[in-house]
Amino acid sequence: MKPLFEKIVAPGQSFLCKERIDRSFGFNWHFHPEYELTYIVQSQGQRFVGDSIEPYGGGDLILLGEDLPHTWASDPAAPGKAAKAGKHYAIYAQWPVAFLGEDFFEKPELLVVARLLERSSQGLRFTGAALKEVAPRMKKMFEASGFERLMCFLDILGILAHARDVKPLASKGYLPNLRHVDERRIDAVCRWINEQYTRPIGQPEAASRAHLSVSAFSRFFKKSMGKSFTAYVNELRVGLACRMLIESDKNVAEIAYTSGFENLSNFNRRFRALKKQSPGEYRRQFAQTG
Repeated sequence: MKPLFEKIVAPGQSFLCKERIDRSFGFNWHFHPEYELTYIVQSQGQRFVGDSIEPYGGGDLILLGEDLPHTWASDPAAPGKAAKAGKHYAIYAQWPVAFLGEDFFEKPELLVVARLLERSSQGLRFTGAALKEVAPRMKKMFEASGFERLMCFLDILGILAHARDVKPLASKGYLPNLRHVDERRIDAVCRWINEQYTRPIGQPEAASRAHLSVSAFSRFFKKSMGKSFTAYVNELRVGLACRMLIESDKNVAEIAYTSGFENLSNFNRRFRALKKQSPGEYRRQFAQTG
């Protein structure tokens, strides 16, 4: 899918630090040449980074590299505390690699941060001790200004550079296809999929919305997304199912149908293929952790 280019403007600042508070986070597939660190304070839904599609919730801490397509899309189908409170809340920072000078991160003391930024080309998710340390610092950074904000930001990068609980998101082979794609067409199709995937939908219906034949749409979608239409829809459905397995008492069959699967055996097969365990095992894992 061709993401939209986003122009980042930070007048009078070397980097941007803002908060986002909305009644929902809409699907907005985009990229920008700046690095981005996002901390989800309160929200839940699906997170898209490159070819990665995963459920997210409050406490999601993500570092994104240059030009890596991404979006967070809150999910009204699985309401939680954020939906009940009527708002979704995130704090984020965005900065160009040379925001403090062309060779700033080449200094010996900062090489560990330079390596962190290189690894962020796939997108990185932080949990554990790093998340606990960085979460309050993100709030402090937003509330600060000037020199204090800059020092807080560098402190955060230092913590993340030494983090152990970190997971890459996009696959190593993912290369964003940023050219020669009709962005309006694929963006409209993907927005539609994200609104409709909990009901039976197929490639013919999606192809008609893109004004393409089914075979042409299949090639177009796979070239743009790096995966088939069916695989994309199944990942969305399994992501929603994961959230319901964790946050609700619904039985597995009910969750399967609510997520958009038409039969239980297909749901179990798709779930195991993506999560390497059964839905019941997934639920028990989180119940034991809790």
